[in-house]
Amino acid sequence: MLDPLSGPARCIGPYRLLSLIGAGGMGEVYLGREERPGAPLVAVKTVRADLDADREFRVRFRREIASARAVSGPGTAALLAGDADAEVPWLATEYVPGPSLGEAVARCGPLPVPTVRALGARLARALAGVHAAQLMHRDLKPGNVLLTADGPKLIDFGIAKAWDTRATALTATGMIIGTPGFMAPEQIEGAHAVVPASDVFAFGAVLCHAATGRGPFDDPEFASVVFRISQGDADLSEVPDELREIVAVCLRTAPGERPDAAELARMLDAGPDDAPVLGSGPATAPVPWTSEVLSLFAEHREAVARCEREAAARSFAAADTAMGPGSAPPMPTVPAGRAVRRRWPWLVAAAVVGAAVAVAAVVIPGNDSGGAASPGQGGSGTRPPAVVTSYGSADHSGEFGAAGTRAALRPDGWKPWSVARPAALDDRGSGCVLVLPRLVCRDGKGAAAAFDAATGRHRWTSRGFPVRPEDLQGVTDLPPESDGTRVFVPSELGTTAVDAATGAVRWQRRLPANSGLLALTYAKGVVYSAEFDMSPGTGLARSTVVRARRAADGRELWKTGPLPKPQNPILVGDGRLYLAGEDGGVIALAAKDGARAASAPAATCFALLRHASSVLCWDLEHPGVRELDGRTLQVRRTVAGDSRPTLPGPVVGSDGVLVVPVANADTTDPVDHFLTAYDWRSGRRLWRYGAPQQTAGLALAGKRVLALGAYALEGRNTSGDVNTLRRKDTPRTDSANGGAAVHLGQPLYLGGVLFADTTERKIVSGYAP
Repeated sequence: MLDPLSGPARCIGPYRLLSLIGAGGMGEVYLGREERPGAPLVAVKTVRADLDADREFRVRFRREIASARAVSGPGTAALLAGDADAEVPWLATEYVPGPSLGEAVARCGPLPVPTVRALGARLARALAGVHAAQLMHRDLKPGNVLLTADGPKLIDFGIAKAWDTRATALTATGMIIGTPGFMAPEQIEGAHAVVPASDVFAFGAVLCHAATGRGPFDDPEFASVVFRISQGDADLSEVPDELREIVAVCLRTAPGERPDAAELARMLDAGPDDAPVLGSGPATAPVPWTSEVLSLFAEHREAVARCEREAAARSFAAADTAMGPGSAPPMPTVPAGRAVRRRWPWLVAAAVVGAAVAVAAVVIPGNDSGGAASPGQGGSGTRPPAVVTSYGSADHSGEFGAAGTRAALRPDGWKPWSVARPAALDDRGSGCVLVLPRLVCRDGKGAAAAFDAATGRHRWTSRGFPVRPEDLQGVTDLPPESDGTRVFVPSELGTTAVDAATGAVRWQRRLPANSGLLALTYAKGVVYSAEFDMSPGTGLARSTVVRARRAADGRELWKTGPLPKPQNPILVGDGRLYLAGEDGGVIALAAKDGARAASAPAATCFALLRHASSVLCWDLEHPGVRELDGRTLQVRRTVAGDSRPTLPGPVVGSDGVLVVPVANADTTDPVDHFLTAYDWRSGRRLWRYGAPQQTAGLALAGKRVLALGAYALEGRNTSGDVNTLRRKDTPRTDSANGGAAVHLGQPLYLGGVLFADTTERKIVSGYAP
């Protein structure tokens, strides 16, 4: 969330800059503090260096500083200082360590009516104070309302304009100023038509967003938004009855028909029958924040404290210690591809699971939000899931649930950590599973090691199969699975079940000679494996079988085959096993006995995932994601038909959004991949953005899309709101000397942090973006 600035200390005016908060069209905003005991944190807003700060500009900027000083009160962020004559003009305001209303709604959902009333009453009072100072905000939106435990703070008067007609605006005459969806009809007509009631119109749209999670004029097309605003076509169908009339009167087309801000505060202070409402009223009354929003306040305070600690250190942590936020050097040039160890031909498809990305020994700080889950499912409860696998959900959909981002669910006492991989583990297998309170990572011979998820402390190392060096032919990336009590460790030699608490081997099943393991999946007390029989001397798989074993003791329940060689891991759901054949076709087997239940011989799928009752099929050679009926495997429809998926493959989650990685056909463009999002229910395309360079990992965590590239990690909300983007450049092992990147395996997400092993024999945990 906040990355300390790298390099020498930087100052603007009396303030030392600690971190970049954000950037906009006019300039950048930094977190800063005077270097004196007890000095408060401030937000320092600077003018972009490439703007021509001529005399006329400085006169206008000086007027803006004077105007902002006239606004005061508990509902606004106070202006503390400013200098229009500095080489880089700047101003400093009170820093508000809390989420914006937009972030809170995106991550925690619409707010309950009592909370919206209390929030709205305080916000209306703040707006009344702005108007009393003969100012208008002109860009009131969820992103310009910051939340604290005591109430909201109205920020960003950067485009405020004094009522005095002699004042010169910072913007050109006739330019539309504001944010689509939160502009009044008169704002669209031109700057001269803007009046205080224009802020009231935006206020109504903000209330609607707080109560429903959507604005009253939301539409993917800007022209449609403008048309709907001008026609008064507000969609208030989801606004609760107790708030609908107040929102509607704010959104009246004629400015003169809207109430003023002070009247709005009185309306929100009273209920439908003019009775006082809990949480509204005087500014000293408590705001009835939800527990999820309260956790965001704690998260922001934690981020600030963490940022200050790291900024004070003024040096990057060593590679073997916990790197803090902001330890990334400038983006390095793209190196030549690193040498790839020889992998078994039938395991090349495991790139979907085990693609490595270049990151530092400890990952970078980011955002948290969210919920909890039942084992392995993500979810939105108040307890962390018992098991988290690299597939995210049991549907292999890449969805880690709201538990993936909620800070309250991270292990007690967690701090970023990095530890060496035990010498007893070889480097011919990778992948980890969280079985709280431990992270368990595997090697190539069926052995595993456990680490305390909070500290990285080594807990145990289990034994694998007895092997000779020649027994291990390649590198496998199949992740381990768990039932919460045992960890099932795959290897090319067979499967080992170890006790998650002690590492004691509970059972081992070695494969016959000339055999190998293609896939391993756990579901409802059963371990399913896909195994091949290799023709001697050819190195080719001769036949494939699927085997079911009881998780408790490894006893075989059934075996079926021969079957087509599966392309990717086994998918289990609704009492069936689904396999995509390497040479085409999809097969469904009954989980109880392995009997063939359905098949789709013509389907071509590189990999399968599930969503609701459907099986999703995608392929590297064909556009779109095909939805197959879970019972018959018949194609229901194709979503994202305008996109051809590429690795690491699509993800879809509980928020109802499908995200598809797509290669950029323009090889001269530095953006080599795009992420395109679709509404799963309607198939409508929602947004498209550039992905991190050399994207190798993609996941969902509730309302967050998490993308991992060679040099950066990025997170954004599934809504596509650009204001939710968090980018973290990957640090180096030794930034002072150029350093080498550390290659991270497929991460596990929980509590706003991630856990992973690396090809440099490290096990790491750090903040997710």
